[in-house]
Amino acid sequence: MTQDDSVDVEGDVDGEPLFWDLVEPMFSDPAVTRSTMMGLPCVRLDGRFFASLDHRTKALLVKLPPGRVADLVAGGVGVPFAPAGRTFREWVALPRPDEELWRDLLAEAKTHVAGEVLAPIGPRFAGFGLTFLAGLADTNTRTYFDAGRDAYRRELLEPSKAFVTALADTLRPRIDGLRVDPRVGGSLFRIANDVRFNRDQPPYKPHVDMALWVGDAGPRTDPALLIRLTPEEVHLGTGVFLRAGPALDRYRAALHDPVALAELDGHVDALTEAGATVSPPTRRRPPAGFPAGGTAAQWAIRDGFHVMRIEQVPPVVNSAGFVDWCAERLTPLGSVLHWLVEHTTPAAVTRRR
Repeated sequence: MTQDDSVDVEGDVDGEPLFWDLVEPMFSDPAVTRSTMMGLPCVRLDGRFFASLDHRTKALLVKLPPGRVADLVAGGVGVPFAPAGRTFREWVALPRPDEELWRDLLAEAKTHVAGEVLAPIGPRFAGFGLTFLAGLADTNTRTYFDAGRDAYRRELLEPSKAFVTALADTLRPRIDGLRVDPRVGGSLFRIANDVRFNRDQPPYKPHVDMALWVGDAGPRTDPALLIRLTPEEVHLGTGVFLRAGPALDRYRAALHDPVALAELDGHVDALTEAGATVSPPTRRRPPAGFPAGGTAAQWAIRDGFHVMRIEQVPPVVNSAGFVDWCAERLTPLGSVLHWLVEHTTPAAVTRRR
């Protein structure tokens, strides 16, 4: 049973008034504030959510250690908090209003989150951050985003900065020349879409994009490692966006070189055999000088490409272990990254140490 399942409530006690009666005294602490998350009323301690109320079921939702949540569920006191079918290990729903129980668990949740507040934000992504992205996919509006802007900053933006920094430190001994800039416009891509030239696209991206790169121009121009975090998947890849001018000339020259072409084929074949995929062609037919059907032609019909693997979000996403999890999967992509550095960028950045 989850919090989405129906539960018979004993007596005539209404969970919503009880929730506010119990929460109101907590506001005497200036660190405790009222907020919302995905339309649910929530209570924060120094910006961290620790309690909420499900409007539909009138259940109390509290954040506690996973082991404590498991004990409450096993004892029949609570049920898993599983909006849209995704269970959050650190949240439990209490569907039956019980003044004494709710008061104790609210205090326990506040104490639990107080320990998190004292710790610096790390390279981890909490469940509410992923839930915010899921809600953004369903309700992609400025109103929704503005209501959850604080949650986006706390649960996604700030952890992203810590994450790319830690990931770069972990990968540099394995992949030469990686650069990181933990800012929006640097290693972090903007979550807002530019709708000035395409009003049909939604105002926001329902995912978080991050990058590390090799070169002087940045990940939107130079070869890069890419990480995309969605509510359900992690996309890990490498590649370059569309080449043009001298960069495109260098790329095509490499495709005419049998040794360089064989290296690229070998690197990519090893990755695709392990489950990666190559982005679609950017041209309908090969450019002049590349006979259709040839090995070089399959690359020449791409003025830029990415090799990507997709996996389900792992349990370690909400811990510092997510850095190592991603690094392990990104390391094999280094061969393609450095092929692109060598054959599509100015010689000055090739094999930068």
